[in-house]
This record gives sequence, C-alpha cells and structure tokens, in this order.
Amino acid sequence: MPKGSKKKSDDDFFEESMEFFLEQGKNLSSKCSDIVDEYNDHSLLKLIAIAYWVGIFTPICHKQLKEKFGYKVVYVDSMGGSGVTKTRRTGDCFCGSCTGAVLSANRKGFPFDKIIAVEIDSKKINALASRLRQINPNLQLSTYSNDILNVSKQIAQELASKSVSYVVIDPEGFQGMTWESIGPLLDCKGDAMITWFENDAWRMKGAALSGGLNSDKISERLTELLGSDDWKNTNDPIDLTNLFIQRVINETNKTAAECIDIEDIQGKHYKMILFAGKFRNAQTLVTEWKNHMERRLGSDKGKNIGRLLDRKAGRIADLRDFM
Repeated sequence: MPKGSKKKSDDDFFEESMEFFLEQGKNLSSKCSDIVDEYNDHSLLKLIAIAYWVGIFTPICHKQLKEKFGYKVVYVDSMGGSGVTKTRRTGDCFCGSCTGAVLSANRKGFPFDKIIAVEIDSKKINALASRLRQINPNLQLSTYSNDILNVSKQIAQELASKSVSYVVIDPEGFQGMTWESIGPLLDCKGDAMITWFENDAWRMKGAALSGGLNSDKISERLTELLGSDDWKNTNDPIDLTNLFIQRVINETNKTAAECIDIEDIQGKHYKMILFAGKFRNAQTLVTEWKNHMERRLGSDKGKNIGRLLDRKAGRIADLRDFM
C-alpha cells in the first residue's frame, strides 16, 4: 500500500471504491447518456487496479520530476472508450479507465497535466472528451479517433519532451495488440498497465501450429508481438506471458513488472501486467501493488463484486447476505 496510508479493511476499501466509481459514473453519464461502454461486473476490478497505481505514480512523478525538473505528468489511454462503463447485467454505470484515472489523480492531490486518449469510435471519443471537460474544463487534452497502430508513434513524439507518462493499454482480447502499435508507447518514460489475455494467447499458439486456415498469419502475428519464434517451444500459457514481459523489459525503458489475475463472469482469468520505468525502488513498488491487489481482489468482497454492486444499488439488503 502507498507509504503513510492507513490500512483499510476489505469492507472499507470496497465501500470507498464502490462509492467513488458509481457516484462518478452517475455524474458523468449525464452527458451523452446514450454513449457508454458495456462490460461485465468484473471490469470494475480492473478499473480499481488501474486507479490504485495512479495513487502511487502521480505523487512520485510530481515530487521527483515535475517539481524538481519541470516534467509534465501525462496519462495515456490507448483504447479510451467513452469514459463511462455500463454493466450488462444490471445497467449500473461507473467511470471508465480514463475518467477514473483523472479523477483518482485529482482526489489524490496530484493531477495529471495532460491526457492523451485514443478511441477508434468517433462518437465514443467525443463523449470521452466531453466528460473529461466536465471534470476539468481547462484540462490539456489530445484525442485521436483512430486505430492505435496509426497514431502510437505520433503519441510517442508528443511524450518525447520532458514528459513522464502512465500508459494504459486495455484491449478487447488481442484486438490492436501488435508490437508495432504498443512498442512506441512502452518505450516512453514512465509506467504502463496492460490487459493481457493469457488463455487467448495460448489458443492463438495452438491455431498457429495447427496447420489450419490462417495458421501462417497467426504465427506471424505471435512472432511480431513476442519478438521471436520462441513461443513455439512454450509449455503453458504462463510461458507465453513471460516471453511478452521479458520482451518489454529487454527492449523498452521498463525495469520492473508484476501481474495479477482478474476473474471474469465465466470463471476465466486474464491478467493485468504493470510495468514500471526507471526509478528508485521500482520493483519494490510494483510488488507492493501486486500484493495489495491480490489481497483485495482475492478477498470475499473482491470475488463477489457483482453482489457488492447489488448491495450498493439497493438490490440486496446488506453485506451479510454473503459473508
């Protein structure tokens, strides 16, 4: 947990998180109310993990780089969405990854100086921009209604001069996940969080080696993303994940990495991988993030996030229903 913060119980942690994401989602959905992203309940756990690192990243960057050397502290969302997430099961709204990060930094007292957001859907990127302006009318904002592949090098150029960034890459499956598209962002000064669908990668390996339709294209894609043909010799999904992590560490300015599992509505898992840049105690801090997130998200409350949402919305009476 961040140094100097008071340890919260799981009840208090999730109560505070629910209050934050749901209240802000309600406020932001008043603009462009018909334009939202629809996901399942478990996506809130992912948003909590992204926002928690904001509370560690922004104070360090403000104190060590902005105040001392005049750096800009920048948040980059490579697949930014609309800024509001609506659950498919119940229609609950909470703030998305980009708006959640901006609000978390503001709440911490160390706001981002600039936001860069990419979203291929023009209606969603316009809604996101409107919602970010609602949070802060004077926010410095760059938006791209484009595929990340087409703009990642341009964004990297934006970040080249005295900027330190927290980059979030949150694809749907492996959509947009090529080294050409994400490599320039990962090489920027700062940290990055990537949603990694480990089991999907493993299925891609099987399809690539099957000799079936499109197997050559899938094989080329894995080699492009992972940097070599070593994926052909992996024994399990974790090996593939480790190949990706090692490529990022070896070929970009990232020096430390940890990952956590998020369980979806079907009981399947995907990973959130946190990469830290070159700063003191990087490995210690990302390990603390991992340990804290695993403890919170693996608790009874984290495993029952849907019922927590139901309780907060008044659909069930209280937490004792599943304690």
